[in-house]
Amino acid sequence: MRTLVIQSCRDDVAPGHWLRTCLDSVAGWARERGFEYRLLGDEALDSVPAWYRDKTRGRLPIQFDLARLQLIEQALNQGFQRACWIDADVLLFAPQHLHLDYGDCAFGREHWVERDPQGRIRVRRNVHNAICAFAAGSVVLGFLRHATLRVIERADPAHIAPQMVGPKLLGALHSLVGFDLIESVGGFSPLVLDDLEAGGGAALQAQRAALTAPLAGANLCTSLLGARDLGTLCAGLKAGISWQADATRD
Repeated sequence: MRTLVIQSCRDDVAPGHWLRTCLDSVAGWARERGFEYRLLGDEALDSVPAWYRDKTRGRLPIQFDLARLQLIEQALNQGFQRACWIDADVLLFAPQHLHLDYGDCAFGREHWVERDPQGRIRVRRNVHNAICAFAAGSVVLGFLRHATLRVIERADPAHIAPQMVGPKLLGALHSLVGFDLIESVGGFSPLVLDDLEAGGGAALQAQRAALTAPLAGANLCTSLLGARDLGTLCAGLKAGISWQADATRD
């Protein structure tokens, strides 16, 4: 099946930045699988309507929620039989576990580790679009693009919630229709990243306990990190060190 893997990274990211490690991990996986690979810069948002960009100004993740669907649709119209989007901050540290053997479409599954109002560790199971794949002729793709446009069109610009047309919309739809989920690409919350850098902890243990499949990689959630440098952590994850560091403590 002729497959295209699409990513986008802003043009001003320095060559040695840890995001480049993430991008290289995905490009290498695509090459190993025999997939075609396309990395876009700032032009990834060119097809997003001006009114949508104006209304979501300062909310790049919401702009990319639409852009990824449009880019996938363009790829399928160009003759690809399947197209897969993967966020730039997804690191594949065990790529052998990532497969795209799904039908119409598939989205990621994450186990998000956070603290509840009482300060206790809890895990939320979410559907996410840091990775998503669609096959040619998908009945979901056109609907999801239309739904994304309509939600933002109707939304009060002062109350456009984060993830409104990303994980929140997908989670609501999944509860009704049951999408195929890619369990091998999750998401590491800041609490989990802290534990990974520290060599272990309760958040990392909760992450491991919640998993239902071996992880190929994870979304490192740049939007929540600010200027945090994950270069050393990425290297450790790629080497298998960080992910396995506290295995003897479990």
